[in-house]
Amino acid sequence: MSDVSIQDEPEAALATALRAQWEQAHGVPAGKVRVLVGPDSVAAWIEEVFSPAEWAVARRVEGQSLLQRYVEQLLSAIQPEMRVQVEAITGRRIVSANIRPDVDTGHVLCFFVLGE
Repeated sequence: MSDVSIQDEPEAALATALRAQWEQAHGVPAGKVRVLVGPDSVAAWIEEVFSPAEWAVARRVEGQSLLQRYVEQLLSAIQPEMRVQVEAITGRRIVSANIRPDVDTGHVLCFFVLGE
């Protein structure tokens, strides 16, 4: 996967929408958003999603599990709107989705399976 470019309009629109959803809910600017649209799926990852304070918490064992639970709850709350955005941009219904944080790398990983 490569960085989003102007030539990749659905990818660029999805990257913008997913970043906006994360940043609005979390309140922390994210890094790059990488998106790959396949024939029946969308994969995306949002990089650098944690603040310096959250990174400090994640370095401790007990803090890592606390941060993991927090981000999972946050993603659970915003997943419906992320799904709406993906469906609107792709023009396809989502039949399955998995969005999860990776506390070790500071990424949010998204995968959407598209139906008709």
